[in-house]
Formats: sequence, structure tokens, C-alpha cells
Amino acid sequence: MTIFRFAAAWIIGSCAIACGAEDANVRPRAPANPPETASAVLGTGSSAPDFTARDIDGKTITLSNHLGKEVVLLDFCSTWCEPCVAEFAHLRTLYHANKDRGLIVLAISIDGPDTVAKVPSFARRNKLNFPMLLDEDSRIAFLYNPKKTAPATVLIDRSGKIAAMREGYTSGDEQALATDVARALDGSAR
Repeated sequence: MTIFRFAAAWIIGSCAIACGAEDANVRPRAPANPPETASAVLGTGSSAPDFTARDIDGKTITLSNHLGKEVVLLDFCSTWCEPCVAEFAHLRTLYHANKDRGLIVLAISIDGPDTVAKVPSFARRNKLNFPMLLDEDSRIAFLYNPKKTAPATVLIDRSGKIAAMREGYTSGDEQALATDVARALDGSAR
């Protein structure tokens, strides 16, 4: 009976350790071949590293195609993130109000292999009026959001510099983001 108790304790302890680890969908994964442009720390004023990804419709999007022409707002989100859903209403409004002034919003799904299939229906259900990119190999998150925080936003000005970065979302954050977007569109420094 002692061996049985020891084995049961070992199994329960092992499960507690394994189950206490971060969810595989949330844990940052470094890409197999990290990009050469990866910076140890990106912050306000840093040059925005380029990336290419496919959106949920299969269209290829390359960041550098927008730099120098538009202000780009990267929004890291996932299907399991409730604050992301709350933020979408404000992002849709912000994009609609500013797209003619040169704002582009790129939602970037940080969903892992277990939930990535849900991303297209998630984007449609939330009526996104801007592209939703798939970051299945975590290359974009590795560059801009290595902790894989959701939501997280990165605002890139027309010169290709990071103008603002935010992690998380609570009601009221939309005002600060709108102010940052207006400054970037007007070309004013922070």
C-alpha cells in the first residue's frame, strides 16, 4: 500500500506542476529561425521590424508596404481573450474614423495550434473591418510582443518608428489610444 500512495502522490504532484505551467496557447514560442532584425527590446522610438503574414482570407500582408505611407496600429489578440473582444468595438470605430487620414489597423492573432482554426469565424463574429493576420509561427509576436500579451497594441508612425506601445485593455484606454493615433497622423512627436 505504501508504494501505491507514493505513486499516487508522485502522479498528483507531477500533474500539479504540469498543470500550473502556462497554457501552450499563451506561452511565447521563439520561431525556429528568429529574424535577423529581432531586437532585444523594442520601445518608443525604435524602428519597426518588417514582417510578412497571411490574413484570414489568404492575402499576404507585408508591413513595409505600409511604412512611409500610413500610420499602422498592430493589435495582438486571440480568440480566448475577453478584453480583446471589448477593445474591438473601439478599434473598429477608430479605424473607420481615421482610415481616410492614413490609419491602417492590423489585428494579429496569437492563437496557437489548438485555437487557430477558430480565428476566421472569431474575426467575422466580431465584425472586424480591418485585416486579421495569422501569426502561427509566432514570428511577429517574437518581434513585437514576446510575452504574447493579449491585447497589446503597437502604434507605428509613418516614418516606421514605434510611436506607442500598450499592454492590456481596460475601459477608458481607448481615449489614450485615440490621442496617440491622432498625434501620429498629425506627425507630432510624443
